[in-house]
Amino acid sequence: MSLSLRVAAIGLFFSFSLYLLGEKVEGNFFPYGVASGDPTSNSVIIWSRIESALPSLNVNYEMALDPSFKQMIKKGTVNTSLERDYTLKTDVQGLEPATIYYYRWSWNGHYSPTGRTKTLPLQAKSIRIALASCQHYGAGFYTAYRYIAQDNPDFILHVGDWIYEFPVYATTCARPDPVGIAVDLNSYRAKHRLYRTDPDLQEALRNIPLIAIWDDHEVQNDYAGTALYFYNRERMRAAYTAYFEYLPVREQKEWKLYRSFKIGNLLELFLTDGRQYREEDIGHPATHPSLEDLLQVSAPGRSMLGAEQRNWLLHSLKSTQSLWKFVASGDMMMEIKRDGKPLNLDQWDGFEWERKQILSSIQQNKIKNVVVLSGDSHIFSFGKLIIDGEQVATEIGTAGISSPAGKIADKEELLKQNPHVIFTDTDHRGYVLLDISSEGIDVCFYGLDTVLNPEAQRILLKKFHIPVSP
Repeated sequence: MSLSLRVAAIGLFFSFSLYLLGEKVEGNFFPYGVASGDPTSNSVIIWSRIESALPSLNVNYEMALDPSFKQMIKKGTVNTSLERDYTLKTDVQGLEPATIYYYRWSWNGHYSPTGRTKTLPLQAKSIRIALASCQHYGAGFYTAYRYIAQDNPDFILHVGDWIYEFPVYATTCARPDPVGIAVDLNSYRAKHRLYRTDPDLQEALRNIPLIAIWDDHEVQNDYAGTALYFYNRERMRAAYTAYFEYLPVREQKEWKLYRSFKIGNLLELFLTDGRQYREEDIGHPATHPSLEDLLQVSAPGRSMLGAEQRNWLLHSLKSTQSLWKFVASGDMMMEIKRDGKPLNLDQWDGFEWERKQILSSIQQNKIKNVVVLSGDSHIFSFGKLIIDGEQVATEIGTAGISSPAGKIADKEELLKQNPHVIFTDTDHRGYVLLDISSEGIDVCFYGLDTVLNPEAQRILLKKFHIPVSP
C-alpha cells in the first residue's frame, strides 16, 4: 500500500475513535475487522464486533474452504448485545487438521471482511511461529504486523501487553489515545476497540490465527493478581472481562488462561499465566530493589504461577512426548544481575525459588529441547537458562511491537556480568520469527528502523540456529 493510501487509511481509523467518545460511525458494521485464535487440529475460535444500537441481535457466521464461500462447510448464529459490547465469538468445531478455512460474519445483508485461518496439523515436519509482545498504541505504529503477515506464520504467539492501561509512554506519542487511563469495564473495552483500529494489526489478525497470554498492562502496570483481587477486584474483573470479549482465546473456568497446544510429536506449547496467581510484589517499583527487598526474593514457596499452575507445568513438561517443549512466559526467565543483584524483581528474578523448581525439574528429569519464549522487557534477547552450572533450556525474548525500551547504563559491562545472555538489542522494536523442525530451530530477530512512521523498514538484526538435542 502506498504512503498516501496508508495515511488515508490511518485517518479513517482515527475517525473510529469518535465512537470511543460516544459517536457512532455509519456505514461500516464491522469496523474492527475479524480474527481467529486458539487453533487445534479440529477447531478454531473466530471473532469480530458489530456496530449496533439494538439491545440484542443475532449475527450469522459462515466458514468455507474457499474465499468465495462456494464450498461451505460450517454456518451458524451468535447472539450478541450491549452486555457483551457487541463482540462476536464462537468456537467452530469439527474441522479438518492442517486445513485453511475462510470465514465471515453477516447481519441484515451487511458482511464483515473475509477472514482466513488454519487448523493445526496432527503431525508436522515443520512449523512457523511469529513471537510478539508489548504494543502500546500511542508509542508507535504496528508496522511489524505487516511484515508478520508477509512471513505467513502458522500462528502468532503474543506473550502479553496486548493493550496498555495508560495513554502516553514517557515522552513518545506517535498517535493520540482518547481513552485515557482504563479503570473500569467501559474504558477497558474502549481501549481494546482503539487498539483494533490499527490497519496492520487488523490485516494480520484477518489472515493468521492468534494464540495469546496476558501480562500486566492488560490490567495495571506490574500488578500481582493475589493483591489486586483483594484491593481492587472490580478493576481486575473488568479488565479480564474485556480481554476475553476482545481476544479470540478459548474461555475456561474462572478466568483460567494457562493451557497447551500440541503439534504432533514435533512441538508442544505451554502457555503460562504469570499475573493472576502471582504473589504481591516485594517492593515497588520492582526495578533496582533495595537490600531489604532482595532478602525476600528466594523465600521458599514464593510464587508467580501459583501451586496448581506450577504443578501442571512441571507434570506437562515431564509427560509430553513432543520433541520440542516451548514455555510461553510473559516475563523474562533468565537471570539479569548487576554486581550480583537482580535488576528487576517483577521478572522471574523476583521469584527465585519457583524458577529453581522449574529448572531443577527439567534438569533432574533430563527433559531436553526446552525453549522459553518471553516478552515484557521491550528488548530482544537470546540466551541460556542455567541451573547448577548446566544449561537446561534456551530463552528467546522479543522486543515490543511498539513499546520503547529504556536506556541500559553500562550495557557492555552488564553483558559481561551475565555471560549466559548471548545476544540482546535494546534499540529496535519488532518481533521474532521461529522456523521449527525436527533438525532444529532457526530464530530470526526482526527490528524496525522506526515505529513513528507506518512505512518503517524491517531489518534482520540477528539469526541463530538451535540444534536439536538427541
